[in-house]
Amino acid sequence: MKFLKIFLLLSLCSAQLAEDINDPFLSEKASFTKKSIYKQYLSQALPGYLFFAPYSFMYGVALGGSAISRGDSPLKANTLWLSTPLLAGFLVHAASKDIINNTLAKPTTQDHSSTFYYNIYFVGPDISSIQNINFQALNSSWNAKIDEVPSGFDYPSLGFRTGFVTEKYGVDYEMSLIAHHTTEKNVIYEYNSPETGIIPLEQKIPSHFYMLHSMFIGANTYYVLPSFFITPYLGVGAGVLLNSVQSEYPGPADLARQDGSLALDEMGWSYGAHAFFGFRHMKENLFYYLEIRPTIHKFTLESGSQQNKSEDKFDLELTQFQIGIGRNIFK
Repeated sequence: MKFLKIFLLLSLCSAQLAEDINDPFLSEKASFTKKSIYKQYLSQALPGYLFFAPYSFMYGVALGGSAISRGDSPLKANTLWLSTPLLAGFLVHAASKDIINNTLAKPTTQDHSSTFYYNIYFVGPDISSIQNINFQALNSSWNAKIDEVPSGFDYPSLGFRTGFVTEKYGVDYEMSLIAHHTTEKNVIYEYNSPETGIIPLEQKIPSHFYMLHSMFIGANTYYVLPSFFITPYLGVGAGVLLNSVQSEYPGPADLARQDGSLALDEMGWSYGAHAFFGFRHMKENLFYYLEIRPTIHKFTLESGSQQNKSEDKFDLELTQFQIGIGRNIFK
């Protein structure tokens, strides 16, 4: 959390040092470029989201965990988790709406460039699995590996992007909420210890053995391809992830379910990256789009009872189908 607080402080300072386009004396004597207004818009809009989003995410995870501990269904727990940061985002938007609208309503100089400044809201269903699963014992010398465990979701990814696009390229900032869980599966894992050597073992992984929640904060850059009746583009993105892993099972070496309690409740920072290929249907002041995103999100946590405690690492690999609408922020 420390880097978020530093970022917030720097953002607030830069906003104070920058030319204040809401100064009534300035607005009477000058017009402003869309670029300068957009910079001011970012300095006003993003710090609130960056500050409150991680805290609301963690509170939502706590509410979901409490629901699991009460014996509620994973669907109800995920609903509580998702609604909390969404409500926080709505409150931040409502609190800053008037200031932002006043900024965007300032007179602008005549701009003949093709730059389109936008906000996007999107939903992102996906096909996913948990890959490259490695367990390394912390208090003994055993380790284990599983190649793949299938995963699903109760709610698709939801998110927000803001940025700009020219005739050739685009850049945007993104925040999104992502949740997955393991599905029931018989898997073969390789158990290795000095006493046994490497032996394959079959184990039934129950549904919701792992419940994964993430908040992604990152950026995308993309290249615009020649248009026909739609506009194709391709690009890459990367960012940090605030990850939560919860389970009623202590860990891979302790598969006795602790019904009505969270045997595993870990949170930490990691990173993720994606590529994407998309199509936009452009109109004068908005566009609709579809993106296909191969994505990798990294997870690292500690699990298990004290005797069988292990460091677990795995990748959540997904192909996301992001569908959204982008609106011109100056209209």
